[in-house]
Amino acid sequence: MAEPRFSGDLSDSERFWRDRASWLEEKGYRLRPRYRPGWMPSWAKKPSERYAYEDAYKAKETSHLMDALRVSDELMLMIKKVKVEDPASPTREIRMNRLLCSGLFSADDPQNHCIPIYEVLQLPEDGQVHLVVMPFLQEWWPDWDEEPFNTIGEAVAFMRQTFEGVRLLHSRNIAHNDIKHDNIMVDSSPLYSHLLHPSVPGRRYDWRKAPARGSLTRNPVKYYMIDFGSALQYDPQNGPAREDPGYGGDRTLPEFEAHPKDPCDPFAVEVFRLGNLVRRFLMTNQHVWKVEEVEDLKVNHAMDFMSDLVADMTQEDPSKRPSMDQVMTRFDDIVKGLSFVKLRSRFWPGFKNESFLARTLWIIPRHFVSQVFNVLGRYPAIPPTPGPPKGKKRK
Repeated sequence: MAEPRFSGDLSDSERFWRDRASWLEEKGYRLRPRYRPGWMPSWAKKPSERYAYEDAYKAKETSHLMDALRVSDELMLMIKKVKVEDPASPTREIRMNRLLCSGLFSADDPQNHCIPIYEVLQLPEDGQVHLVVMPFLQEWWPDWDEEPFNTIGEAVAFMRQTFEGVRLLHSRNIAHNDIKHDNIMVDSSPLYSHLLHPSVPGRRYDWRKAPARGSLTRNPVKYYMIDFGSALQYDPQNGPAREDPGYGGDRTLPEFEAHPKDPCDPFAVEVFRLGNLVRRFLMTNQHVWKVEEVEDLKVNHAMDFMSDLVADMTQEDPSKRPSMDQVMTRFDDIVKGLSFVKLRSRFWPGFKNESFLARTLWIIPRHFVSQVFNVLGRYPAIPPTPGPPKGKKRK
């Protein structure tokens, strides 16, 4: 462990990236100034004002992650370090990433919601270490104190994209095997006119104050599944797909508790987890795994139209749960039955326990005006799925 030269110096995990910055730039990926060779702190003469400078801020989770820009188009990227103990027997994650790189699913397919894998690099000096290059994504619910959607239509777009992404995987006998809220992320770049700083909310990449976040209805976004460390493609010739219970983040499945030693159907598990995600985050404020741990459980009655489908997706008997094809068919039928007014209505009235005066004099009128502008601007009530991430030149 190297001794720091000054307060705020690079940590050992950061030096890993600094030492490979030149090699990564040769590959087409540029790190921030803090991680380039020869870096010296901008705040050297004003140490008391250290956090006024961009290079004072570390990247997140540098033990295995690093943000970067693609030199060709300045697309913001995330580079993930993955160690493979035996290169002849790569991990599930590396195998799945290579499969996704192979063109199994077209990046332009609107139903493909696997995080794009642009390249898997292998360190020249260490065959066990691989660097997976992918777009920089953000949490789909960025602030727990604020609703993630303004309208029912925006929530429908989220559910549709998530459901169809899982259905596409299942169509190729692939199960993600760890569907949960934080393994779904969003390319939020359409919401902003400038590149955002990857470590500091409220700042642009060029360190100026960030612009306000745009509307999901007027600036549609694409949602992606991440973390394919547990994903697997099953061979039907080997019989029905089976996994030992107890895997993944959501372990509240009835079959895990009732039959802890019996192999389970990973596709039925996936359907349950998707239904549970909708129930815990869009229909209630449960969030935690067990409902009895919620101090003030709130129900979003605006989402009651999903109740029957979610109930079937989370049936105790896995054999009675619908397949993802059936889920999509029923979901599409449900959405067809939603009125124009319903789709434009507020996603979660009462989310903040607003007062009667605030709701009557400000919140409802403001929402009404915004929807008038959306209608006049001919923005669809259900935002369409945009294409894959694109580079955005800094302005």
